[in-house]
Amino acid sequence: MPRLVRPSLPLMASFAEAMAEGYSRDNLRPETPESIASAKDDPAWFLDRLLNPPETVILPDGSLAPRAPETVLWWARDDAFLGSVSLRWRLTPLLEQWGGHIGYTLRPSARGQGHGGPMLAAMLDYVRAEHPDLKQVMLTVAESNQPSIRVIEKNGGVLQDRVPHPWHDGEIGRRYLIEV
Repeated sequence: MPRLVRPSLPLMASFAEAMAEGYSRDNLRPETPESIASAKDDPAWFLDRLLNPPETVILPDGSLAPRAPETVLWWARDDAFLGSVSLRWRLTPLLEQWGGHIGYTLRPSARGQGHGGPMLAAMLDYVRAEHPDLKQVMLTVAESNQPSIRVIEKNGGVLQDRVPHPWHDGEIGRRYLIEV
């Protein structure tokens, strides 16, 4: 049975395979051949970068912004990486508009198999246990992403509003709140 785990070296081979099949750590930008090669060729270094990211993040428009403090967990079955979910426990002004507290994604070969709902539910359990000060979390999703909308709503997501996507012209997104 899949479960949430800390990113670890034993899962790096499967993580690199997921990157090669189209999984991306950032749903705004695909992985590059260089990042995939780094994960395969020097998994310990790559894992260290995942666990100790820089204090700033490069936005899609090329500008720098402060990185929100976050916890990244992987959804895994045995030694197979299936996806990732992150909790940003404090939001930046940009994340208050788009991104929210929780973001998740599955590797392409794991999509459509019922992993999204349990993965989000497990992260909500993690929030309750590790961050009891967070009474509700916000998630955003593109209106075109019907599978993710269903996952959020099945986990108690209540639609707050619809907002323009800050990086994809003409795309509308939904902001949801989930009471934890």
